[in-house]
Amino acid sequence: MTQIHISIRKPKTGGLDPVTGTLRFRPVRRHFDAAKNLIIAASFDANLSETGELTVDLLPTTSAFVWQVIELVDTPQAYTRYVEVPDSKTKVEYADLVEVDAGTFVPKDMAGSQLLKVRHASTQSEAETLSAQYPDELVFFDETAATAKAAAALSTLESITAEAQTNAMLAKSAMLSARSSADSATATQSDLSRLASNASMAAASVANDSQTVADTASMVAAKGETAIAAIESTVRAVKDKAESASAELPSTGITEGTTDTGTTEETTEEPGKDSTPAKAKKTTVKEA
Repeated sequence: MTQIHISIRKPKTGGLDPVTGTLRFRPVRRHFDAAKNLIIAASFDANLSETGELTVDLLPTTSAFVWQVIELVDTPQAYTRYVEVPDSKTKVEYADLVEVDAGTFVPKDMAGSQLLKVRHASTQSEAETLSAQYPDELVFFDETAATAKAAAALSTLESITAEAQTNAMLAKSAMLSARSSADSATATQSDLSRLASNASMAAASVANDSQTVADTASMVAAKGETAIAAIESTVRAVKDKAESASAELPSTGITEGTTDTGTTEETTEEPGKDSTPAKAKKTTVKEA
């Protein structure tokens, strides 16, 4: 219900006086309300107060009906208005109600103008198509469905945004991990370079040691050859001296004989008492 405030005055010398009387309200045309009640075109009366004012509760009008208001106040002639009543939670002044034509329900201030034609669409895209086809007509579509679609689209966008943020966090984590791996690889490369340097130094040291060992072996071999030569020379000298000494010995009745094997045999005879030849004693000397 909408509250309608009515204030009616009549002129007088020097000002306005309140009027008394009755206002009669009747819905034009039978119609069904939102609760599916059939509302008949029955009227009711409401009286003005001593101050010429009145507040009534009226049903908001729809495309099915308007209100007829018959003013029966202080004059023998009644005046009739057909008005639209908005659905308002605040009080509306009677003077602000839109007055319409009784037959067409078109506002009187639009009399003589082209009537507005309305088309209905089920979707926003269909409404856009109809608007392009009929530029002089108003196209409506289900706002609830459009809102639901917009909400679904917004939800999808929020989901995409959340997924993008998650992917960004994963990418950042991967970048940090890659940076850490790169640092580790750099450290490993540094360690490998250090180990390679140490290996090179060790190889050089081994090469030097090997050369030293080779030089020492060569020196030892040379000294060995010199010692062997000295030993052979000494042996030869001793042999020569022995041969020289043997040649200078006096003869003692020793008969020397040479065997087939290259040895010298000496035979010594000792005289016996009876001048019988004694047994011969053989001494064998081998040449070195």
